Amino acid sequence: MTIRIAAGVCRGGQPCVLLCRTLLKVGMCALLQVALASAAADAEDGFSAAAAPRVTFDVVESAGIHRDASPVHGRLQLPRSVAIGTPFRLLWKGDPQVAQFRPHGNGATASSWWIDFLAHSLPYETRSYVVEYGPQIQSVPERKGGHVLTETQDTFEISNAPYIDWVVPRDLQGFLQSVSFPALEHLRRDSPGLQVRDRAGQIHVLGGTGTRAQVIRQGRMTVALRFEKIETSDALEGVKWRVDLLFPGPVSWVELQLGIEDTMDRVAEVGLQLRLNLDPPTGAHRTLVELGAARTVYRSLLNNQYVELRADRRQASPWQVLRGVADSVQPFMVAAQGAPAAAGWAHVMDRNRCLAIAFERFGEQGEECLGVAAGGNLSAWKRFSPAGSETQPVVKRWRSWLHFVHFPPQQSASTDPYMMQHPLIMKRTQ
Repeated sequence: MTIRIAAGVCRGGQPCVLLCRTLLKVGMCALLQVALASAAADAEDGFSAAAAPRVTFDVVESAGIHRDASPVHGRLQLPRSVAIGTPFRLLWKGDPQVAQFRPHGNGATASSWWIDFLAHSLPYETRSYVVEYGPQIQSVPERKGGHVLTETQDTFEISNAPYIDWVVPRDLQGFLQSVSFPALEHLRRDSPGLQVRDRAGQIHVLGGTGTRAQVIRQGRMTVALRFEKIETSDALEGVKWRVDLLFPGPVSWVELQLGIEDTMDRVAEVGLQLRLNLDPPTGAHRTLVELGAARTVYRSLLNNQYVELRADRRQASPWQVLRGVADSVQPFMVAAQGAPAAAGWAHVMDRNRCLAIAFERFGEQGEECLGVAAGGNLSAWKRFSPAGSETQPVVKRWRSWLHFVHFPPQQSASTDPYMMQHPLIMKRTQ
């Protein structure tokens, strides 16, 4: 004789079993106890036949831009840990969406999970999403194309064939070793990379011996790398810094997030020095630069000419553009008192390549500058107020985006600098 038992979870959270009275009457107590124990275990784990556990969140568009497949990144905190192989799926209006789920950490279980996906949005729209997880969930296949991470002894190589290849040194010296579209290399190998300037004015390169590198997550949708170090030199002793590099697909930019713990206030500025592999400028084909001030300011550069955007929102004139030659620049355009703040981005171009670089909250916390020389040398700096001032931060932060595309960017880039500076925001609702 076969008896089927339907088990579930009552409103009060206790397991219920249909036909329990019948089972008791026929003396099948042992079978009933097994069914009760199984249902109770399912209830404790958060899984039941009736419904899978879920997490809900909103994606908010706050910049007034129509978004077509914009990258969204976030971390989900589950009520309890689940096994690494647990199926996940993302739903919007009940429809499954392609997404990448990765555990935060390296254990056999995790309660914190990274989610990466592409979202569409109307200007100022808020869309609600649901993540379901559990053994009864049928996960949605991830993207077939996209990023592939290859690790070597000295480098991380991120390839989105046949479109773009990135090479990042494991010690972070030089920041980016190579950014290559087939037949077009965007960088020279001798870039100084990320730097800091101490309070005495001495420049120090971030990276090198003692730098710890790790892969935070990887997949076709997104690759994330982290670099950390505690400085031991006399000038920077005790300074602890962390660099996160985020490579989202299918776009061709890298997001840089730099954080510096500096309890002794040894770091005065952070900077980035890149040598772009631009064609030498000629009279007919000069190096083209567009600067995001309160409006777009453009210049064409020849020989040793140089242009720079400086901004400090605390000043009466919040920004100015300077031009000239190295170590000798004069104001070209100065914002009026009370004028809108500078946007803080630039396009740097020859007739084949373009770098679109943008910075978060440019000039908001102190003076920042972004300069470009005709030969392709790019320099960016952010200055921090000294200890004891009202604006001195606990952790010194710098966030920027570097988008490598073909010339002209209006044709090859689906995202402009303003969109990078204002990514879609993921907000947990449950």
